[in-house]
Amino acid sequence: MRLTASDFYTYHRPSFCPIRVYKRHHNEPEAPAGPHEEVMRRLGERHERAHLAAFPSVTDLSEGPRTPREQHTREAVAEQAPIVYQGALRRNVTIDGIDCEVIGDPDFLIAGPGGYWIRDSKISRRITEEDHPEILRQVELYGWLFEQMAPGKLLGLQVHAGTGEIAE
Repeated sequence: MRLTASDFYTYHRPSFCPIRVYKRHHNEPEAPAGPHEEVMRRLGERHERAHLAAFPSVTDLSEGPRTPREQHTREAVAEQAPIVYQGALRRNVTIDGIDCEVIGDPDFLIAGPGGYWIRDSKISRRITEEDHPEILRQVELYGWLFEQMAPGKLLGLQVHAGTGEIAE
């Protein structure tokens, strides 16, 4: 079984649906994205790229197969790269007797004193439990994966919100 950090989004958006994750993981056909979803996706990509452009030195791991990206992520953290973009994290665990592969790709790993902050870029303006629990669960899972996989200390979890502010 594979669980991804994106499954939290799948579960909550566009509306709460407890079977959507199951159906996606079993490749059941979905309706194509509508115009609104496409616009939101493009706005999200633009928001993330603008934030990426704010950093002078970035280790960009956004391309290539997953397994080498995971190794490159560990290496970049071990070498204390200032910014790691689109690192890949994975951990195999047993949950309720079922072997699971848990994966996540945080947008940014940002070096700080003695460790890293994990930051994800979202166009949502309100990063709260009430408004967007899926965002909080996603970055929490990134934090857990980082602590399990990477050779560095987790300094904290952040979201680059649609307002441009950094939510802790």
